[in-house]
Amino acid sequence: MKNKFHESALPSHYDKAAEHYDAFNKENTRLINQTIDTILKKHNVSSVLDMTCGTGAQVFYLAKQGFEVVGSDINANMLNIAKEKAEKEGFDIRFIQEDMCSLKVGTFDAVITIFNAIGHLTKKDFEKAMRNVADNLHNGGLYIFDIFNLRYFLEGNNITRLTIDWQKMTGNTKIRDIQYSTIDDDGVLASYTIHSEQHGSEQPKISESSQTLQIYTAQQLQEMLDRNGFTVLQQCNIDGSPFDKTSSERMLIVAQKR
Repeated sequence: MKNKFHESALPSHYDKAAEHYDAFNKENTRLINQTIDTILKKHNVSSVLDMTCGTGAQVFYLAKQGFEVVGSDINANMLNIAKEKAEKEGFDIRFIQEDMCSLKVGTFDAVITIFNAIGHLTKKDFEKAMRNVADNLHNGGLYIFDIFNLRYFLEGNNITRLTIDWQKMTGNTKIRDIQYSTIDDDGVLASYTIHSEQHGSEQPKISESSQTLQIYTAQQLQEMLDRNGFTVLQQCNIDGSPFDKTSSERMLIVAQKR
């Protein structure tokens, strides 16, 4: 099966999702934040650049743990929410709007791009981003990212595990997302979403959207990282447990700049 054509996401990609992004994803970040924290402390990291910070889920967690953090994202709406949260919580954190393929902001002990962020890039653009990540790292610095495991989603009916029906209340607004996904042999994951938003007793407003992600096998990532100047130190599940190429839904990669 051949899915929709995949191309790198535009800066406006999360414009509509930004307002309610935290409501749906807050719990999803808890485990991976703890795992990242453990890995960074193990490698004596003190400075971190989050190149795909969104509304700041990792930035604020790591800042509270004592790391020096800078946040960047391609989407202005997501960054505005992160800045508002920083002001409200009293954090003096630098936020920058820029593409992870071109951002130049200094050199850090570690760069992170979390929650399938790299999937919004084509394979070619991801390799370009890897080289740019290296330019923002000290020699021996770490690049940590996560992505869905292609091998897992090509097995049996595992793709149906991504089917969701989420509902949240934000004030007097009821938000509901229903989504199903398909996968092809090239690793293009296509997701189709029905979004419902109801304010009080008003009639719900319904919209439909779709997006694609480029996902990978662990072996593909290891080869890509190797030819772009990185050595893979660790592949694990997002909770830090051992990764299995056929049964792990998502993987966290820790790579070191050579």
